[in-house]
Amino acid sequence: MNEKTKNDISNIRRAQLTRAAYKVVGQKGYYDFTIKDIAYEAGMSTGLVHYYFKNKEDLLLNLLKDMNKNMTMVLSRNISKAEDPREKLNIFMTQAFDLVKNERDYFYIVIDFWTQINKNDRMKRANIKLFKSYRDEITKILKEGVEKGVFVKMDIAYTSAVIISIIQGLIIQYIIDNNAFPYEDYTKKVMHHINDLVSNK
Repeated sequence: MNEKTKNDISNIRRAQLTRAAYKVVGQKGYYDFTIKDIAYEAGMSTGLVHYYFKNKEDLLLNLLKDMNKNMTMVLSRNISKAEDPREKLNIFMTQAFDLVKNERDYFYIVIDFWTQINKNDRMKRANIKLFKSYRDEITKILKEGVEKGVFVKMDIAYTSAVIISIIQGLIIQYIIDNNAFPYEDYTKKVMHHINDLVSNK
């Protein structure tokens, strides 16, 4: 077996294990799953899991990085289809809010990972990168909008942080209590509010 074939098999198996981890951690939570659970879900032996990942932490960090990479890739692909910065901003917000319906486990996993940031420096750094990627995407959209004159002049770094805070805050409240408010109505109002905040009318 040549080196390229070995690498291809390795990448496929790591991807299978990451998908299995996503499903298992989403169902059982950060603390209550075992390597055996992951192996069973992936249809592999526990020995094979340990071959590709040193330990539970290594597997979870890979999962967080993979989630971030996939989110960024899908978001960038959809945003690249739009020309108008206002449309790009709305695509970003719509995708973020729709995650609750389309990828509910994503938020349960991320919230579980947040509980580790004061105990695990590697997990803290991974979460820092995750939030930075959100802010960076919004920052690019706002900069383009200001340059094109469709957005007002603003403190872009501050506005990016505020937008992410509003979006994430609403999502977290809804995940904790589905009956707290009409989610779809509120997401539309938030999107309208953010557009009003940045638009150069």
